[in-house]
Amino acid sequence: MKASTVQKRFYFRRWIILFVLLVSAFVAGAQIKVEYFLNKGINEFYNEQYTQAIQTFNMLIRAKPDLAEPHIYRGRAKMILGDFRGAEFDFTRAVMLDSYNPDAYYYRGVVKSNLFNYYSALEDFRKSLERRPDNPNVFYSLGTTKIRMGDYKGAIEDFDTLILLRPDIEEAFLNRAVAKARLERYEEAIADCNAAIKLNFLYTDAFIQRGLFENELGEFDKAMKDFDQAIKLDEKNPLTYFYRGAARIKMGDTIAAMHDFDQVIRLDPQNDLTYYNRALIKMERKDYEGALEDLKNVLRINPENVYTWYNMGYADMQLERYDDALESYSKAIELFPDFAAAYMSRSSVKQKMGDCEGAKKDYDTGIAIVNAVNSGEDFGSINQGYSADSTYLRRLIEFEADFNSNGVSGGRVQYRQVFIQLKPNIIIVYLPADEVISLQLEKGYHYKSLDELKYNDDNFAYGLSSGEIRLSDEVARNLNAKIDSVQYFDPFNAENYFRKGTFNAMMMNFNDALRAFNRAVELEPGFQEAYFNRANINFELIEHQYSIEESDPQITITRNAPQDKKKVKHQGIPDFSSVLADYDRVIELDPQMSYAYYNRGNIKNRMRDFEGAVQDYNKALALQPNLAEAFYNRALTLIYLKKTADACLDLSKAGELGIQDAYNVIKRYCNN
Repeated sequence: MKASTVQKRFYFRRWIILFVLLVSAFVAGAQIKVEYFLNKGINEFYNEQYTQAIQTFNMLIRAKPDLAEPHIYRGRAKMILGDFRGAEFDFTRAVMLDSYNPDAYYYRGVVKSNLFNYYSALEDFRKSLERRPDNPNVFYSLGTTKIRMGDYKGAIEDFDTLILLRPDIEEAFLNRAVAKARLERYEEAIADCNAAIKLNFLYTDAFIQRGLFENELGEFDKAMKDFDQAIKLDEKNPLTYFYRGAARIKMGDTIAAMHDFDQVIRLDPQNDLTYYNRALIKMERKDYEGALEDLKNVLRINPENVYTWYNMGYADMQLERYDDALESYSKAIELFPDFAAAYMSRSSVKQKMGDCEGAKKDYDTGIAIVNAVNSGEDFGSINQGYSADSTYLRRLIEFEADFNSNGVSGGRVQYRQVFIQLKPNIIIVYLPADEVISLQLEKGYHYKSLDELKYNDDNFAYGLSSGEIRLSDEVARNLNAKIDSVQYFDPFNAENYFRKGTFNAMMMNFNDALRAFNRAVELEPGFQEAYFNRANINFELIEHQYSIEESDPQITITRNAPQDKKKVKHQGIPDFSSVLADYDRVIELDPQMSYAYYNRGNIKNRMRDFEGAVQDYNKALALQPNLAEAFYNRALTLIYLKKTADACLDLSKAGELGIQDAYNVIKRYCNN
């Protein structure tokens, strides 16, 4: 089974050359190479290739971990992608490496502000100014942070200083306008908007903000003109249509408002806030069916929005669908146990359904909550975490409207619409040797035992992959003929069957692959690679055989609408015992096989053994600390287990290691 020394030398000669080339880029004293990778990463950063820049800085940091600048740029890329915690780590490392670097303190202050650590952010801004006085960027960030803190007068002072330093920055005038508007100094705010527009007559945000301030003053005609102008400047900005729609509601023109909300949804189909507001208009017009459709879209995006469940109950009640109304009100109460209005409304539903005792109980509960809130006392055993001013409630009522059009801006991959699910199993493949080398360089997949198999040569080799691998028709035909020929003359060689099974698995001939792997382990009971691939094939076969209607899907972190319970059959879990047995056997034969733990974690996830899955991901990462898929899948599992803080650390690492989907999940779950 194992290749000779000559064969291995022949196969790996290109590896030796490639390794020497890579290592030579990082040898001590090769300053020009450090500059090359630094400049390459900086160029990618400024060309908005943020994920590529992170990978470049990863290489440089591994080679020269004592340089502050790569940490700063990698942190900036993470910050733009929304990974504030990962960015904070990089900036802190930069501060440790160079405590006199003003940029390290400045950018760390920016991410701390985005993580709501405002006072700590102000301290970092102060340290940055000590090292580089009169830096306009710091005064800008000081002002925006103070607006977030509600210190509007302090923010105005910082923007005043910034405008003295740089009177040509239109954003300074606009943000000072926002601070003044928060103090209801609308005339002054409009004057600052005018100044911003004078500096940049194409400044869309200035027209939008001026329209909002004019709307507050009741100058609706002026506001409409400013919103119209903003739309002329950028007709694909959904936020402008939303604000114009909201202003039209204030003017009483709900039909025109509906048209604007329709346009928002065309530009940004995942904008749950707009669906919600459109639903409210439809309910006001007694279009309850249309309202329910919009509310279901909200729940598809954000299934825990308590107000949406409450309004669904109201709409269903108006349509005399009492069972559905009861379910919706009950869900609202489940999410927020001291939601008095939901108890009162559910009481009315129960009364309609003839459940007088239940109606009275709900009514009494609602009244008791109202009385407790009015008196300032705790109600019953309800945890303080559910109180009306808590973070918990804010999460339940928030919307996830980013007002992004379908076109993603530059390299900001966190705004792409992705279906969030576990990364798939890693499998052994048999490919042209060049592709195996590319996979290892791209993904970092390597299992030393595969190098010792006999059928590695300069043309084909065994490797690892987490995606579907397709061979061209010509390559597949030639390889299949070669495998059959070798097997014909050596029918009792286990590796012949293993190679045949691996080939058939890649061609999605699952039953043929299974028969080949079975024969391989019959001939050689300790053939761990055969057990590993047989487990993967068995998993695929079981999933294919188990109907979609009966199966319980693998864990996914999605925003799907809740299913109609009347249409859902009893959901079960397929029998994966044979799959687990094969992974157990691989681990018994080689306890250092990290990919077996990772794959077994995926199977346990599928079986809803989430704690067991986390343990397997932990073991995989202990053996292979840079296995990006394990960080990502563990993060999704931890989110499902309501351990979001730990999940966000894993997502940051997964993104750093190259999984772009991680930034979308970070945006949804980690920056609240």
